Amino acid sequence: MAVPSAPSRRLTVATRSKAKLPWSVKGVTPESRDLAKSAAADHEATMGEWLSHVIRRVGAAEASGRPLTPAESLQDIGDDGDGTGRSLVSGGAQGVVEDAALIAGVHQRLERSEARLLDVLDGLEDVVEKLADRIGRLERRTHGRD
Repeated sequence: MAVPSAPSRRLTVATRSKAKLPWSVKGVTPESRDLAKSAAADHEATMGEWLSHVIRRVGAAEASGRPLTPAESLQDIGDDGDGTGRSLVSGGAQGVVEDAALIAGVHQRLERSEARLLDVLDGLEDVVEKLADRIGRLERRTHGRD
């Protein structure tokens, strides 16, 4: 007796997320639509596949509170388990990925600078407290002699 094979991950995802009504996205600029169409066509993916991939990646990054980095962005659709190995990054989308990488790098540098600055300020706060304490003791001694 043969055991039926489990449905592929792609089929499961597609079935689970299939809309009952057509879906249109309002407010998308013509340039953005052209970029999405071009990126999808360049990589032999449907616009829906490409857009779904972008939404999942960006949503996962935002939900986890970490910046979108090139390794976690649109490098290839194969990460979604469809087995095609097609890259979803077109020229325009690659620029977005590169910008995201630059922003992530600047963000990390700012966090390190902030941490160093806070360490310096903590040390400075200790020095100011000690000086204020010494001045207070000197003033009490001086006023005590009057």
